[in-house]
Amino acid sequence: MPSIVTFNSLLYGFCKARKLDDARKLFDTIVAHGLIPTEVTYTTLMDAYSKEGNIQTILELQAEMKARGVEPTHVTRTVIMKCHGKTKHMCESVRILKNMLTTGPWPDEVSYNTIIQSFCKARDMKGAIRLHGEMIDNNLLPSRVTYNILLNGLCVHGDLKYAEKLFSSLEDRDVGLMKCDYTIIIKAHCVKGDVNKAVGLFKKMIEKGFAISIRDYSAVINRLCKRNLLYGPYKKRNLLDDVKDFLHMMLSHGISVDLQMYSVLLNSFRRIGDHNSVFQLFSLKIKCGLDTGSNCDQIYARQGGQVIFMHVASLTITGSGSREKRIETESETFEELPLDYKNWSSAVISFKENEDITVYAFACDNCS
Repeated sequence: MPSIVTFNSLLYGFCKARKLDDARKLFDTIVAHGLIPTEVTYTTLMDAYSKEGNIQTILELQAEMKARGVEPTHVTRTVIMKCHGKTKHMCESVRILKNMLTTGPWPDEVSYNTIIQSFCKARDMKGAIRLHGEMIDNNLLPSRVTYNILLNGLCVHGDLKYAEKLFSSLEDRDVGLMKCDYTIIIKAHCVKGDVNKAVGLFKKMIEKGFAISIRDYSAVINRLCKRNLLYGPYKKRNLLDDVKDFLHMMLSHGISVDLQMYSVLLNSFRRIGDHNSVFQLFSLKIKCGLDTGSNCDQIYARQGGQVIFMHVASLTITGSGSREKRIETESETFEELPLDYKNWSSAVISFKENEDITVYAFACDNCS
């Protein structure tokens, strides 16, 4: 007969895989074989139901646990608090915490982090900050996770000024801020449109030696583009100038543009009629070796008031790095230009260097 430890290991596996029906059957098997479930058994199953927000089953397990004389640990009570927080029963979570402080088992940092996060998600930042103070009063040292939860809550649901104050105090105290702490407050400044602060924090994040990826740049660029389009003619400044600065910073750090960022930038530049930036972006896409996939790109070349239209139907990157291109023209005047458009690279260079020609690049979806 397997021991209860073996059964607990199997139960954990089912719960981790979100196979709650199998986990419940295994739990019933434990009882049927005359084994007594431990606090680990109950806590594991409760935690799985907590992730589903099934407070009713958790309360039933808690009652069964009490009837069997199995004492709940602080982890068990923390799991119950977490579920009450998910179902917005904040008063019940606070009641459990108070009981832990008076009768035990004593809560730990995770217990407080759990209830603080619940208050943040419920947009009750005053309650979250109060619990942070109570945590310190009870001689429990807040961790980096605690402050990350508070910073995120303040930036998303609360007061950005208070978040800045907290962030500055954490920097002064050298508590070991994480990269995600920087990105949280940088995104908040981007949403607000305070680009100078966002750039300053971004540079500081780089100076701290954190690994910066295209996802970090995309998070900033996407929010600036979105805000620029959202406010339209009512905005005080064109945030796309700041977007370009971030783009140049990214390229200087050896990070290339991907298709998702390309699409966001292309749409933003097109919407404000910044055709020069659109063409530069199009050239950058070629340098980065990006394939347009099923989409197409259209290039308009203007010379002497006459518009010449070219349709780039395909872009294939071979293993050797060379490129196979097929350029279809929809204008007889195309051949009259003294430029070698049959070669893709020379076409791009010619467009860029020839002062008599202005090129406008756009994206076209579902082109045949």
